[in-house]
Amino acid sequence: IGIQVAQALQYSHSRNILHRDIKPGNLLVDCRGSVWVTDFGLAVETDQMLESTAPNLAGTLRYLAPEQLDGVVDRRSDIYALGVTLYELCTLRPLYVAGSRDALVACIRLETPATPRSVNRSIPRDLEAIILRAIAKDRPRRYPSAEALMADLMRFVRRQPVEQVEPDRPKRWTPFRRS
Repeated sequence: IGIQVAQALQYSHSRNILHRDIKPGNLLVDCRGSVWVTDFGLAVETDQMLESTAPNLAGTLRYLAPEQLDGVVDRRSDIYALGVTLYELCTLRPLYVAGSRDALVACIRLETPATPRSVNRSIPRDLEAIILRAIAKDRPRRYPSAEALMADLMRFVRRQPVEQVEPDRPKRWTPFRRS
């Protein structure tokens, strides 16, 4: 399911379209096991998307990436929503449980979710690593594209090592000191 949705997102993103509402309810699986990504009602062209100061809360709150709460939406927002969907498929529970809309917003902004393996020990470590990278709160730590996410999911299915490389971060340089 994850591979097929990532492939659909990659195609959509290559055409400069953001879905903005990836969630289980918008993924249909037919009798052959093919996944259909539906409901492009909130989709927009990426060249029309501008970072704004007004919140862009289009989509289902439970699947919104943290930056969307601040009005910023890009391809990595769709990747986050797919990551949340994969988390729910593997753990059979929501990423965050909150009693109100405001509490859910606070969770999305501030809370660190339970790791998938802490909820379900049978989830393989590599799959957990993929999900955690997809749902990273910090956008640069997420997969840079749906294609990269799809490649890791394919490696996982083929029982090959997944790419555990985090995005480039400045390395701390410590000068050598002589005693």
